[in-house]
Amino acid sequence: MFPVEVGSPSHRAINFDEEANEGLRTNMELIDEVRNYDVEKMERYKDKTREHFSKKSRVKNFQVGDLVLRDTEASDPTNTEKVMPKWEGPYKVKEVLRPGIYKLLNMDAQKSPIPGTDSR
Repeated sequence: MFPVEVGSPSHRAINFDEEANEGLRTNMELIDEVRNYDVEKMERYKDKTREHFSKKSRVKNFQVGDLVLRDTEASDPTNTEKVMPKWEGPYKVKEVLRPGIYKLLNMDAQKSPIPGTDSR
């Protein structure tokens, strides 16, 4: 019902007969099928979206001794102005802890670790 029909019922509300309304009964019987179809459709959409974006990502594993650039936001997340450079470095990979996690060295002083990183 519409909010207007609560105070003063309309012709539709007065003449409504739940037993005689076949469309309503059919909709109530099919609601589980419609819900299941919509859930499957959402899952297919999520899978396609995940596949699309995973095609664009490339995994690059670095080895000890490789020269790399470092994201400036990773070193100082508070200083992300519009005209700031996006990358800093180059740095040398000192140690591979696990894929995607590295210990880096400054190129200026080969022995000094980068501020803010683990210095083991």
